[in-house]
Amino acid sequence: MAATGPAHTYYRGCHGRWRATPRIVVTDPGELRRSGMSWLDRASLRLLARWPRWLAQVHMDTSVDYREDGEVVHTTVVRWLGLPFLRSTEILSIAPDGTHLSVRGGMSGSGVVDDTGTRVDYALTWLGVGIRQHTRRETDRVTVYQEGPGFHGAQELVRRDR
Repeated sequence: MAATGPAHTYYRGCHGRWRATPRIVVTDPGELRRSGMSWLDRASLRLLARWPRWLAQVHMDTSVDYREDGEVVHTTVVRWLGLPFLRSTEILSIAPDGTHLSVRGGMSGSGVVDDTGTRVDYALTWLGVGIRQHTRRETDRVTVYQEGPGFHGAQELVRRDR
């Protein structure tokens, strides 16, 4: 019997492999500097924000492994010229109510899935700072928007396994 609830609908629909070109914008360098993020992480974020296209695209590959028991394994690898330079794995645990979830791993925090099973709002810690992340799932596309201290990011993930 399939697990029910909007979170199961959302992650069942996300099961598979996805790709995006990450887009990061530094909106307030002072706020980013004061955020508590390490110097190296801030430098990496700024580098991604200013990455020149002539140096070849940076790609973000994501896989989502949904299981009916309510556990989801989410892995992201950011690559340049095929070489990985950032990897993160999270375990998402769907609560018995089928709506709320907890996140642990490279990012940690919590999320709530809307009643339609197409949108998730997250409160996460990433690179040592709090961020808000909002996602919207369509059939073969997931739009991800992140906002943190002094920056925001947007990704249009496109399904790679169909």
